Amino acid sequence: MTDDANDGGADSWTSGGAAALAMYAPEVLTSYGLLVSVRPLGVHDELLESPEVAAFAQQFGADAGRIDPEVRDRFAQATGDHAAAVVDMVWISDVSPRIRETLDALFGSSSEWPGRRRYPVGDTQVAIRGFTDSVAQLESLDADQTDAGQAALALTDGMFRTPTAIPGSTVEAVHELLTPAQAVEVVLDAASSSAEGIAAALR
Repeated sequence: MTDDANDGGADSWTSGGAAALAMYAPEVLTSYGLLVSVRPLGVHDELLESPEVAAFAQQFGADAGRIDPEVRDRFAQATGDHAAAVVDMVWISDVSPRIRETLDALFGSSSEWPGRRRYPVGDTQVAIRGFTDSVAQLESLDADQTDAGQAALALTDGMFRTPTAIPGSTVEAVHELLTPAQAVEVVLDAASSSAEGIAAALR
């Protein structure tokens, strides 16, 4: 891979994850900021932090399609009419740190990321759809070369297996074989695709 003017130059890998997101996907940065700033109307911290929701969230993070029926039933009983909205929050709480940690692993730590205070909204799906729609507007990743494609797959795997400890070899391969813009898109595509698990989690 060679840096060019459109990819931010040789220093583009050291700008920090948040700055990289702002540079290569500014519309997604805006939708991400909204995503991490909402909470369901009428749902309080006591419910979001309850043991039933915590157990559900732990299994959701491992595999949203393979949640134990008993864990799901206890979650449904605890959340009642708010079940769908709470699942939205479980997904947001799972995917947003994966985005931050993976981009920071690639581009260096960030002094600040968007989203510090959540405000209640009637439909959390609006924020989720805004995020996934903005990711869909990014240019398609051109990773026809086998090595580049493998680097992208390894990054996605690390993002969901060990987001706080992306292997150094994976980071090096991404730096070598993908442009910074492509790397950002790989992370965002993986995050957006994981939203499919929201519906699967309640089946």
